[in-house]
Order: sequence, then structure tokens, then C-alpha cells
Amino acid sequence: MESNKEIVSADYYVDTPERRTLNLEPEGLPCIPVLGCSHYKKARKSTTEHVHPGCLEVSFCQRGSLVFESAGHTFDFLPGKIFVSQPDEWHRLRTNPKGLVMYWLFFRFPAEGGCLLGLPPDESRWLDQALRSFAHRLFDGTARVRQAFQRFFMFYDTLPAGTAHRRLELKNTAMELLLALIEASEIQSRESHADRIEPLLMEMQAHPELPFHIDDLARKCSLSASALTTLFKQTTGLPPHAFLLGCRIKRAKEMLDITGTSILQISSKLGFSSSQHFATHFKKETGLTPSEFRRERHS
Repeated sequence: MESNKEIVSADYYVDTPERRTLNLEPEGLPCIPVLGCSHYKKARKSTTEHVHPGCLEVSFCQRGSLVFESAGHTFDFLPGKIFVSQPDEWHRLRTNPKGLVMYWLFFRFPAEGGCLLGLPPDESRWLDQALRSFAHRLFDGTARVRQAFQRFFMFYDTLPAGTAHRRLELKNTAMELLLALIEASEIQSRESHADRIEPLLMEMQAHPELPFHIDDLARKCSLSASALTTLFKQTTGLPPHAFLLGCRIKRAKEMLDITGTSILQISSKLGFSSSQHFATHFKKETGLTPSEFRRERHS
């Protein structure tokens, strides 16, 4: 890696056929001083490690096998991926191969108290916070992200300059792209978190008699209790306590069907506080009391 480092401002970039760079500030978008599309016909040298003061940089790889370096780590940047560099993160694209197609933009955060895209203060604050707190530096892109990047250039190149129509289309596309990026990051977070709770779901199904306190479950997943509850709802449709109750009722049905264990023993083994407590939940779930369920099965 080169030892040199650079502070690169938006003024550094020049619009060329192989690297389109648009300044959208005159279009009423001061938050996007540079929108780019690199399409290299031949390989280029790697870039110097650099940082963009006050600007988030978002890149979307459409074609090419690339390598990003950021914050001392190396990332394979492949087609369909999004890479995010926060304003204070030194980074560089280590490879610029022949045939590379990559969309990218700088997003400039407003001064304290300023509003993004003319939004109401509460909406601006939410968007500002979401863009500053991507859970992942590298994540999967979506068709929504790709199409928004493409529409930027289509509107810029086809609509007459200086018209209200072009400004509105570009502003609308900016909002669409930012929301699409946030959505793509959240999808990645949900999927990665879902992998974390899969072992918990299997354990709860295998041993429904255990207590499974919410705080203990959260610690196992390295999540907060509220985040774990949200993830359970997204994955199973139920909060943890309701999912565990369902596992216990399922096991109770098996025991009532194939064993002679008493209802009192079943309720005790499965962690219910009393046989009445067990019977209440069992009937709510199945429409039958445990005794009725056993008689029906054995008849």
C-alpha cells in the first residue's frame, strides 16, 4: 500500500467519458456534490488512500471484481455489492480493472440544525441518523438501488437544464436512492441476525421445558432484549415468550398422545405454574382441554 494519504474534495473530480461525475448542487441538491459512474475500458492504477471531509461515500459495483481497503481491513467488492465509507474513514479502491462499471456518490451532511432535501426537521433527523449508522460497511445491493443510480443519469442527460421538471426528478431520485440504500442495509442486518437466532429456535423446540429468560437469550445472540424480540417477530411472527409457549403446547400434545403421563406431571415438566395454567393455555391453543384432547386421540 502506498504510504501517501490525501484529503480529496468534491472539486477534484472532472467529468470524462470513462468516469462521469455530476455536481448536483446547482440542481438543488447540495447534499450530493458528486455523483459518479466509472466505466473503464482498460485497467487503471489503484487509488491513493484518501478521505472525503464531511461526506459519506457510497459505491455500487455493477461489473468487475474489485478490492476495497478501509479502516485497516480489506473487502472483496463484487458485482451487486454496496460499499460505504463514513466521512472520517480512510479508504481506497485497490483495483481498477478493465471493464469496471461502478456507480458512486458523495453525500454531504448538513451543518448542525440544517435540513436534508428540504424535509421537515423530524424526517431530516431520522434520515441523517440512518445514513450515519449503517450496520455494515459492505452489503448486498438491490434492483431498487441500481435503478435509482441509473435514473439519476437518465434525467440529468435527457431533461432540459435549469428546468423545474429536471430538479424535481433529481430530488425525487435522491430520496429514492437514499431510502433504497437504508433498506438494503436493513435487509442484510435482518438476514445476518436471523442466522444468530436459528440455534435458539432449534434449542427452544428441542427443550421447551427450560425457562429461556429473555435476557439470557439476548446475551447469547449479542443483542438487546428489544432487538431480539423484534427479530423473533420478524422471523417467527411471535415474541419469544409466545414462541416458547407454542413449543410447550406442541410437546404437550405429543405427550398426551403417546404417553400415559398424567396431566399434572406434563404441566410440571413443561414449566407451567399449575395444571390449571397449563389447561387454560392448552385450550386457548387447541380448542380442547388436555383431557378432551387425550380422549379424542385415544378414541
